[in-house]
Parts: sequence; C-alpha cells; structure tokens
Amino acid sequence: MSKLFNKIRIFIIELGWPIGISLAMLVLWEIAVRELGIRSIILPPPSEIIDAMIQRHELLLAHLWPSLYLTVLGFALSVVGGMAVAVLITYSSILRKGFYPIIVVSQVVPKIAIAPLFIVWFGTGTMSSLLLAFLIAFFPMTINSALGFQSIDEDIHRMARTFMGTRGQIFWKIRMPNAMPYIFSGMKISITLAIIGVIVSEFVASQEGIGYLIKLAGGLLDTPLMMAAITVLSISGLALYGLIVLAEQRTVYWQTPTDMSGGAGG
Repeated sequence: MSKLFNKIRIFIIELGWPIGISLAMLVLWEIAVRELGIRSIILPPPSEIIDAMIQRHELLLAHLWPSLYLTVLGFALSVVGGMAVAVLITYSSILRKGFYPIIVVSQVVPKIAIAPLFIVWFGTGTMSSLLLAFLIAFFPMTINSALGFQSIDEDIHRMARTFMGTRGQIFWKIRMPNAMPYIFSGMKISITLAIIGVIVSEFVASQEGIGYLIKLAGGLLDTPLMMAAITVLSISGLALYGLIVLAEQRTVYWQTPTDMSGGAGG
C-alpha cells in the first residue's frame, strides 16, 4: 500500500502538478482575453489556437516534419562531433588549448548573424539549416562531455593504471560511465538549441518548416496560426526532451534522479 501511495505521490509531483499549473494558466489566459476584449490579431485565446491546430493540422504537420528532421539530424551530429572533440581535448593539452577558443567563439557569435552567411555559402536548402543546428548545439555537448571525461576520481584512475589498465580500458570502464550524466546533461541542452538553430535558419531563408510558417503567418497577420505553429513546435521540442530524459533514466540507472543534474548548464 505504501509503495502505491509513493508512486501516486511521485506522479502528482513530477507530472500532475506541472500539468495542473499549465491548465490553470490556460484557463486564466482564456478568461483574461475574453473579459478584456483583446482582439485575436493581438492575442488569441487558447481555444482559438487549439481550433487553428485542429482545422489546419495538415499544414502544420507538413511544415513540422522538415523542422524536426533537421533538428534531430543536427542534434545527432552535435552529439557525435561534440563527444569526439571532448575526447581529443581530454587526452591532449595542446589540442585543448587550441580548440577551446574556437569552441567559445562559435558560441559567442550570434547565430542570427551567421545564418545569412550560411545561406550564401550553402544555399537556401537543408544544408544551411542543418549546419546551423549543428553549430549551435555543438558547444554544450563538447563542454559537458569534456567535463565528464575529466572529472574522474584520481585515486580510481591511479588504481586502474597500477593494475595495468590500458588507456582504452580506462576510457570505456571508468571515464565513459563517469561522464554519462554529464553527456546527457549536454544532450538535454543541445536538443533545445538545435531547434532554435533550425528555426533561425528557416526565418532567414526557407520555403518550408515551422520557422517559415511562423514568418508567413506573421506577414499575413494570422496570429492564431502563428501561435498554433509555436505551440506545435513547443510540444515537439518537449517530446524530444522527454525522450532524452527517458533514455537517461534507462542508461544512467546507477544514479538517483537528484544526481542526474550534473554538468555544465544542466
């Protein structure tokens, strides 16, 4: 009985409470818009946004798929590339001193300023959107992975070397398991940034995607459609984030939930 009660309590805290707060905010939004007489072109009520999502679901899904495809692909490339660079800068101080300034600069430069350059270099196709998503998601993956690889217990490391552990064995048996919480922390940040990269690219120059649809709806002053596109994008981003959290819980099973918040920016 106590286990059942505990599961219900965890469900209420982790899922029921956020859903309840969100529904309450939507109800307040609906009431405020209608009572204050705010026009839909300024701020449509949630019911009108939901109606736009239902009535124009084919249009929304048609533009959602290209954005999600590029987001996932750019995110996957950032995970592979970020972890590869993290390994290099972990084992080589020369590469670490050389790569870190470049990595920091790639994050500091505003992505909206890079997007037009990518359009010039790679055209208005999917390549520019993909590269921008990769670039913006690359930084947290690299930094978090490197932090995880470098944060192993020195006593355990020395013990492994004493027992003639090879560099590969130490990496896969000690460094990688130790870095997994940090890697997943970087992944949770990177997936949200990859979405931003794709949308920014679609804003600048694209004929498809949610970013293009938002820009088109804004030009037509179709605020309900614009809000519907933003809502669909937010739900999709939340779903991708949830998949990473689920994978983290299945992979880093030896850590408690409170321990899984480690890592830079996590």
